[in-house]
Amino acid sequence: MKKILFLFIAASAILFASCGSDDKKEDPPVSSTQGKWEPTTIQLVKIAPLYTLDYPHTESCPKDYLEFTAASSAVFFRHETANCTVTEYANAFQQSGNNVSLNVLGYQINGTITAQTETSMEIQSDISAYIPIIKAQFPEYEQYLSLLEGGTVKLSFVKK
Repeated sequence: MKKILFLFIAASAILFASCGSDDKKEDPPVSSTQGKWEPTTIQLVKIAPLYTLDYPHTESCPKDYLEFTAASSAVFFRHETANCTVTEYANAFQQSGNNVSLNVLGYQINGTITAQTETSMEIQSDISAYIPIIKAQFPEYEQYLSLLEGGTVKLSFVKK
């Protein structure tokens, strides 16, 4: 189980994913998306929540964040290494209503915003969206992927 949790920590540090659906929700207001959004927690759900962990920001560095540059897109700022090098991922997040599309390291991940207020946002994705990038970035964990089948990942953000 620890290997699976490490897999999620490592994958989520690289990824922002969102998937799922909720046809009953209205489109989130565009004005509430503007600004900087900091990822706070990652939750693995399979029937019931299995595990919630803090988002793995690089220790002693500014926290990673999404900065919305337009009504429906954002740049992701990732602080890496001991000297806090910033890597910018342009077009990392595209939003159309509740639907979200992410381009992470060349992998397309689609999903849904499941909850949003002026100060918090929750994005849910099917774990299957992560499989290609996990296989490429963390091949040693490929044997554990079948255990996660049918699960979802819930990523929570707060507005900075």
